[in-house]
Amino acid sequence: MARLWRSKKALRAGLAALGLAAALVLWQRDAVLQGGTAEQQHGLAMQLLAGHGDADQQGRAMALLEAAARQGHGQAAYALARLHDGSGGGRIDQDRARAWLQQAAVAGHRQAQVDLAFLHFNGAGGTPRDMAQAAHWFEQAAAAGAVIAQCMMGDLHRTGLGGVPRDDALALRWYAVSAAQDDRCAPKAQFELYVSYEAGRGVAPDLATAMAWLRKAADAGNPRAQYTLGRSYERGHGVPQDFQLARSWLRKSRDGVSWHDDHEHGELKASFPNWVAQSGAMAWATALGR
Repeated sequence: MARLWRSKKALRAGLAALGLAAALVLWQRDAVLQGGTAEQQHGLAMQLLAGHGDADQQGRAMALLEAAARQGHGQAAYALARLHDGSGGGRIDQDRARAWLQQAAVAGHRQAQVDLAFLHFNGAGGTPRDMAQAAHWFEQAAAAGAVIAQCMMGDLHRTGLGGVPRDDALALRWYAVSAAQDDRCAPKAQFELYVSYEAGRGVAPDLATAMAWLRKAADAGNPRAQYTLGRSYERGHGVPQDFQLARSWLRKSRDGVSWHDDHEHGELKASFPNWVAQSGAMAWATALGR
């Protein structure tokens, strides 16, 4: 009996401690909400969201994020955009999501700039397609170091989309920046450098440099690079003619894509030069599932 009484006493003490802890969290939340810095408000909000609490707790977190965003905190504005676009599991409100995303982008949040650029590029999420706005935000994100935006800027300068001046030399510079990064966009940029050096677009033709970039992109798994390298071995263009390596690279280029046999894959050969010529921003965004 004494042991049971002690257990109940310990349980009551534990519950009281939990109640005190909850009260302290609420007190901290109210204090931070009223007079905290934007960083404090954002930090506490993220703690509340990480707790996977109920709707009231999420509401408190959103109030903190809004207070931080009003002080110009880009991460808080981006978190609100993500909550309103359904990423956080809440009710979807595209207008609010877009407004907070815009505010985060203006505040210099790099990923918000990328996301906003793609919204305008694709005309998604209730956002009208606006290539000029897409180009503006891609340029902002690229300057801030977003690799996908750097590669998109290469595409925009190559194609002249979005009112961006068509300039192969500038395209080459952006591709060179993104090709050197450890990023999923790099193999695509590496392939575009091959195209530039092989055709002399924005740079003097240099087959040796072109083939070095082609090999790099093929090794990284870019299917267009693998196909082109296979064809190069088949013809002996820039590399010694080697039919075995040609078959190997052509086979690799089919992995993970929709070509199922040599006959279907052979039909691509005639159209491949056009595929390369049209490998601009639209194809790139589609390939990334944007």
